[in-house]
Amino acid sequence: MRAILIILTTIILFGCTKDNTNMNSYNLENQIYLSFKNANGQNLLDNSTENSYNIEAMKLFYLVNDEPVEVTIENGFNMGSIELTSDKLLKVFTNPSSSNIVEETSEYNVAENIAYLQLSSTDTDTIKTHSRTSQNYFLVSKVWYNNELVWERDNGGIIEITKE
Repeated sequence: MRAILIILTTIILFGCTKDNTNMNSYNLENQIYLSFKNANGQNLLDNSTENSYNIEAMKLFYLVNDEPVEVTIENGFNMGSIELTSDKLLKVFTNPSSSNIVEETSEYNVAENIAYLQLSSTDTDTIKTHSRTSQNYFLVSKVWYNNELVWERDNGGIIEITKE
C-alpha cells in the first residue's frame, strides 16, 4: 500500500508543470467601439438626437474575394456584426480573416481586412483594419475609418467619428 502511495505521489508531483507553452486557448479580439457625434457633439446613436441613426437599419459587409458580403448568419458569419452597447456606442465586429497577410514578423503576422458599415441607405463608410495574428491570437492593432488612421492598440480607447 505504501508503494502505491509513493508511486501516485511521484506521478502527481512530476506530472504537473509550470510550463504553459502548450496552451490550447485562442484569444480573438476583433471588435471595435465607435461613437458617432454630429457637429454639435450630440450622440447620433441616441434615438433622442435629431437625425440619429437607426441601428436596426445598419448593415455590415466584409470584403471577401474583392466582393462585399453582408455579415449574416445565413452567409456563414456566426457572430454578431454590430451591436449597440448600454452606453450608446456601436460595437462592430471586424473581419477575423487571417488570409490577407501584409506583414510577417518572427512573432506574428499582420492581416489586413476591409469592411463597409452601411449607416443608412445613403451613408456607407469604410473600415480598414490591421490585425496581429498568430497560432494563439487575433488582435486588431490599427483601424482606419474612411482612409484616416483613427485607432491603434497601444493607445486604445473609443473611436470617435464626427458626422456632418
